[in-house]
This record gives sequence, structure tokens and C-alpha cells, in this order.
Amino acid sequence: MSRELHSTYRLTLETLSPIHIGSGKGELLLDYDFIVEGNRALVVNLERLLGEIDDKRLKAAGADPKLSLLLAPEEIERVKAYEIDIAAGHPDRIREHVKDAFDKLYIPGSSIKGALRTALAWSAHHGALTLGGLGERNDPTKADDSVEAGIFDYDPRDTHRELLRAMRLTDAYPQDGVMPRALPVTVFSLYGQPPSLKPRGEPTFLEVIPKGTTIESTLTLDRYVLRPERRVRRMYHFRRRHFFDQLVERCRAFSAEIVKLELDFYSDCGIWKLQGFYETLARRQAALKDSEFLLPIGWGTGWLGKTLGTKLTPGEVSTVAETYHLEKWHGSLFPKVFPKTRRLVGDGQAREPLGWVRISLQGPTGR
Repeated sequence: MSRELHSTYRLTLETLSPIHIGSGKGELLLDYDFIVEGNRALVVNLERLLGEIDDKRLKAAGADPKLSLLLAPEEIERVKAYEIDIAAGHPDRIREHVKDAFDKLYIPGSSIKGALRTALAWSAHHGALTLGGLGERNDPTKADDSVEAGIFDYDPRDTHRELLRAMRLTDAYPQDGVMPRALPVTVFSLYGQPPSLKPRGEPTFLEVIPKGTTIESTLTLDRYVLRPERRVRRMYHFRRRHFFDQLVERCRAFSAEIVKLELDFYSDCGIWKLQGFYETLARRQAALKDSEFLLPIGWGTGWLGKTLGTKLTPGEVSTVAETYHLEKWHGSLFPKVFPKTRRLVGDGQAREPLGWVRISLQGPTGR
């Protein structure tokens, strides 16, 4: 083991399907937050807007200050914050992707770390599932406490000392900047016998980082806390340093299992476009370099991408569904096929999934 205190790796992410990380700010509204010109939406900057219009126009707009009443078409360019490429449809609401103070898209380091955490937990979980924190309310936010505490070597009452505190990720920015794209995303669910995948409800338009975008981040590993002599307060992180040494292999195993299951799922449903996507993903997986792996990240990756679900037995799936009131996802194939729903790009027809990236891990440099 190196005696360096820290090792820093460069992460290069290539988006293989659209990525959405919610901003938590709610939705942008047509004619209040943005207007549409052709195939682009112009999102206004409120501060610039208020500097552009006078009191007379504000009073004329009354209690319903629509942009079309406040601004002439030629004035919109002067008050816009950024543009959104509208790939399809006519959105009247768009759910925002997280952006920095300068309205630049990025993927938070916490989102990347969360995806890595899920992959590491999945790779380390063996044997029966032990749910923790059920109590009387069956709190789903605490369901995996006992599982994670065992895997990542910490006391649930003192999460500041858990293993993955040794791994820090920076926010990831596109190399050359990129315009967000608005895409319709719909919940598709299995119906009927034989089961077929059909849309459920109306699509939601999301701001996304488009596929084919290259994004840069860094991963810093605190090697000091992984040394054998750093055994304090019953922390034995050095016994799990192989998690980091085998990070690429463990992430590959996790993503390969999801790709296999999704390929089977869409093949059984007869959704050839999605089947083709996962066939291509499987070929990409087979051709990866030693430092590369695939991973699902962000909103819309669902049960398979954010849980240990692919390692659960049908009996454990039934227990989780009953305990946390997931019966609405039950279908005739439950618990063998769970969940029966997917969030997919498309309205009437499913086109592609969300959240797939190829990650290249380069380095390390140390100090």
C-alpha cells in the first residue's frame, strides 16, 4: 500500500443516454419563466427582466405578469439567462436540471459518489437481507441502515466515520459547455397478458445533459485513514481498502447485471428500440479498457440503479414491497418481475432510458 496521504484520479464521463439531476427548484413555466422560439426555449433572468421593464408595463400586466405582456419579442434576448434545446413536443412546463450560479449545467460530485456507493454496496452484499430502522413507521429512508453499516464499516449513530468518507468527488462540468435539452419522459408500465409496456399518464419535460457529452471530474482518495495503524474508535477501514483497489471491477459487475436484466426485460416486452440500446450497451461493456466502466447515474435510473434489488430473492422483494407499501407496483409477474414500471424518454413510444454513462478513471497522482 502506498504511503501517500492522498491519491487523486481524473474521471472522464461520457453520457450514453440523457442525464437529469433535479435542481429542487420546481418547474419552469411557459410565458412566466420562458418563451419558445422555434426549437428553443429562452429562460429569462428575473433581475435583468426587472431592469428592462418600467412601472407602466408592470401595472399594465396586472396580476398576471406574462412575459408576452411584459416584453416585446426583440427584448427577450437581452433578458435571457440561457437557452434550452427543445428536441420534441411543445412543453408548457420544464423540470430544471441542477446548474451553478452562472447557469452552467453540471453533475454534482455527490451524485457520482452516490452511484459509486450503490455499486460498491451491491458488489459487497452477500447472503440474506437484514432491514434496519423499520420501527412502527417503517421509514424507507432507514431501510438499508443495517446493511450499509455492515458494508461500509460504521456505527449508524456516527455516520461521519464511515468508510466512504475516504473518497471525495468534485462536481463534474462538461468540457466545452453544453446547452440543456428538453425531453419528454414518461412512466411506462407492464399491462395485460402477455404483458406489454405501455405509457401511464402524461409525459414530464425534463432539462437534461444530452447524450454524447464529455464531462470532467476528479476523485480523491484519503489513503491515510486506510492505514492499519489508523484503528480508532473501532474503525477498521484498512480491512476494506480493497473496495477502492477494485473500484472499476466492482462497478463493472454492477452495471453488467443491470444491462443483462434490462436486455431481457425489453426483449420479453418486444420493445425493439430499447432492446437495441441495451445490446449496444452490452457490446460497449465487452470492449471497455481496463480503466473504464459503465454506470447508471441520476434521476430515472430507478430500483435497479439505486438499490441492491438485483441481489434480492423473490421472498425478500415481497418483504420489502409489503413493508414499505409498494403494492402499487405489483403486477401479475410479481415478485419475479419487479418493478413493472420504467421512466423512459418518449411520450407514446419509448425511445431510450436515462442516466447511462461511461467513466474512465485515470491516475493516480499523489502527495
